[in-house]
Amino acid sequence: MKDVVNSRITRLFRKISPGEAKLLAASLVGAVFGFVLSVSALHTLSWRTSVVQTDWTAPERWLVFSGTLVMAGLVLFMRKHFGHGGLTGLIRTAICGLWVLFLAGVITGTLNMPLWGTTFGVVIIATTIAKSPLIAVTGLSTLAVIHWLCRPWQIERRSIFGYGEMEY
Repeated sequence: MKDVVNSRITRLFRKISPGEAKLLAASLVGAVFGFVLSVSALHTLSWRTSVVQTDWTAPERWLVFSGTLVMAGLVLFMRKHFGHGGLTGLIRTAICGLWVLFLAGVITGTLNMPLWGTTFGVVIIATTIAKSPLIAVTGLSTLAVIHWLCRPWQIERRSIFGYGEMEY
């Protein structure tokens, strides 16, 4: 019985592969961009003159926290679409990046304000990106880094599951 418990515990804390480590790093990069996008969206929605303040209200803190977690989770959730090689892989990453932004708006909006946030979360993200070209460039750079970080994970998967499975 003791061996069964020990084997289950060691399986939980197994050493992760280099590809999985890069995948977690990609999720962290997505979380940082989610934080930047959430703070920028808060600035778009806020009546304040500056977001760089220490007296955020609880709903404002929740918006930033949920936006950060949602973006990190979506990078992990959509991981099989990032990191493919060639032009097809770049196109696939671009389409997945737009899909992640759409889902981030829907999920974060729903977590912050059910119904109204679900409807307008995507519009708020689009307005935030359109309002600030720096956020748009940061988003494209983040997408490129996520694609680059997910590449070793895709190569590992291809070596385990066979070459043809990942090429679709």
